[in-house]
Amino acid sequence: MSEDSVANLPDSLTLDESFRAAFYMVLQYLELKQEPSEDIVLLTQYLWTDSARWQDWLEAVRRALSDGGLADPDHEGVYKDRPDMPYVPKGGRA
Repeated sequence: MSEDSVANLPDSLTLDESFRAAFYMVLQYLELKQEPSEDIVLLTQYLWTDSARWQDWLEAVRRALSDGGLADPDHEGVYKDRPDMPYVPKGGRA
C-alpha cells in the first residue's frame, strides 16, 4: 500500500465506520464483476437486510482482534504465514 493512498485517511475507525467500509468494499467488488457469483450476491443481500448483521460484525471484530495478526491486509494471500489457507474456520486457526 502506498503512502499516498492512506495519506488522508484516519489511523482508526469506529465499529460503525469499519462496518460501512467493509460493506462498500463488497459493493465495489460486486460492481467489478459482470457475472458475480451467487455467494457475493447473497453476502450483499445479507449486509443490506439481515437483522443479525450487526452482531455478526461485532463477532468478526472480536476475531480480528484476537487472531494474532493472522489476517494481514498487506499480505498478498491475506493470511500471513499460511499461503495454503483460503479462510480461517470458525473457532480459530486451522
